[in-house]
Amino acid sequence: MKFTFCPDCGAKAVLRQIGDEGAVPYCGNCRRPLFEMFSTCVLSVVMNSAGEILLIRQSYGDTARFVGVAGYMKCGETAEEAAAREIAEETGIAVKPGEMRYLFSAWHEARDQLMLCFCVRTEQTAFRLSDEVAAAQWFSPEDAAEAVRKGSIIERVVRAACGGIASR
Repeated sequence: MKFTFCPDCGAKAVLRQIGDEGAVPYCGNCRRPLFEMFSTCVLSVVMNSAGEILLIRQSYGDTARFVGVAGYMKCGETAEEAAAREIAEETGIAVKPGEMRYLFSAWHEARDQLMLCFCVRTEQTAFRLSDEVAAAQWFSPEDAAEAVRKGSIIERVVRAACGGIASR
């Protein structure tokens, strides 16, 4: 989000040189820079003890493709807490501390989102799906990599979670 007006007082922002940042929108009333904002999200693949990967199809948006479990971080949450909450909300799988491994971050330019990506291990294989999820399925690592959109962040997450399985 780029600021034209101050979100606090409503004054029109003016460009001002801010150190090494260059020209940044600035509120003269509040005396503060208005740096661009973006949403921070988590994106996870869940892997069971057999090495299978859980992917879901959402009930909204692109319902034809499988994706990982994703969602927005809430104020005050850590990335790990957000990932565990989203997995529990969408699939009914409870994540225990120590079952989660951070993989990497990725910028999702189309939505101005920073994605923090995780691999989560679980013994639980049954799910209880939320209304946001149309379907969920366990895949072999190779089939999971084929079930997601090529060149997508989720494809990178699947490959990283599986130790960099080769592309077909």
